[in-house]
Amino acid sequence: RRRTKFNACDFLTEYLFRNNPRFRDRSHVLLEDIPFVQEILAENPRPPLPLSLLLSDEEAATIIQSFYRGYLVRKQPEVQELREYQREMRSEAVDIFYKVEDFWKKHPIEDEEGETQRTDLN
Repeated sequence: RRRTKFNACDFLTEYLFRNNPRFRDRSHVLLEDIPFVQEILAENPRPPLPLSLLLSDEEAATIIQSFYRGYLVRKQPEVQELREYQREMRSEAVDIFYKVEDFWKKHPIEDEEGETQRTDLN
């Protein structure tokens, strides 16, 4: 069975509130504007709707296709090689930062008067 955004309880609540014979001029009231519904939702907020109910079939198909195309590209050997290279470069960049930091700790900078300046890289 396909799920839909339609909530029968919400529909009945809104319908009965709008068409109550004791009260007039409620024809344009929305569910969120009904006072007792506002109180209930303040105490027990609803979870957000799942993405499957918010997207149309075309939008969902586009997202699935884009993820699949990305997977096809990422599994190519040349792209895997490039990603491995980038991963290694990132790990070496962290090592280089620590080496530079250690160097400046061992070799402090002196100003013109011969005073040692504090060197913080962070």
